[in-house]
Amino acid sequence: MTAISFYISSIKNEFIKLKRTFAFWLTIISAILFPILFFIAYFLKHETNTPEAGINPWEKFMTIQIENSIPFFIPMFIVLITSLIMQIEHKSLGLKHLFALPVPKWSIYFGKLSIVIFAIITTYVYYYLAILLSGFLLGLIHPDLAFLNFQPEHLKYINMLTISFVASLGIIGIQFWLSFRYKNFIVPLGLGMFLAIIGIIVSQAPQSIYFPYSFSVLSVSLGDKMPLILGVSSVTVFSVICFLVTSVLGYIHIKKLNIK
Repeated sequence: MTAISFYISSIKNEFIKLKRTFAFWLTIISAILFPILFFIAYFLKHETNTPEAGINPWEKFMTIQIENSIPFFIPMFIVLITSLIMQIEHKSLGLKHLFALPVPKWSIYFGKLSIVIFAIITTYVYYYLAILLSGFLLGLIHPDLAFLNFQPEHLKYINMLTISFVASLGIIGIQFWLSFRYKNFIVPLGLGMFLAIIGIIVSQAPQSIYFPYSFSVLSVSLGDKMPLILGVSSVTVFSVICFLVTSVLGYIHIKKLNIK
């Protein structure tokens, strides 16, 4: 088999295993949670949320949701989904079995990493669709909210979510390495949650642009005020670098590790 064949085969196997786990349903549950909460808030207080004539209600509806949920929800979700996906293998001694097969370790490592990234991207997609659906439903139930009279600026909000995802790559790389390394589910989960909380707390400090667990918050909170590197958001640059470094170091570490 070629290198690409090994990788594709690993992806297929991981996808099949993912569909049979709680991690699969977590991507859906997490995606619709905040849109449901905002839907309820708008439904119960639609009079106070009725926009003035000529004002696009999608602007407030979508911006508030993204700015208030994504920075805090995504780091926690990444920590949880990564830990859950890897716990499947640790719990069933799956890694020991996989590493005993005549399959390159890199295809196993990066195949699982790809599935984690796929799960997170899927959650972003479901999240955006859930916001749109909740807005249209509100427009049908309460026409005075005017959701059916305007269209959301899709490119603007998709860009916000894309930047948020790229800014989260650093956390993904770190958490995947930790989750792959430690059999005990509590270690990567507890450490990740702790660092995610610290990231939120210190996000107001200028030095937070160097702390990966703050990147998700900064990608939304700073907006146009974000420092740039060669015209690109510094947070996204540092996040990509962190992801690449931790992914490579994680693979090198796992390659030399004696899985028992």
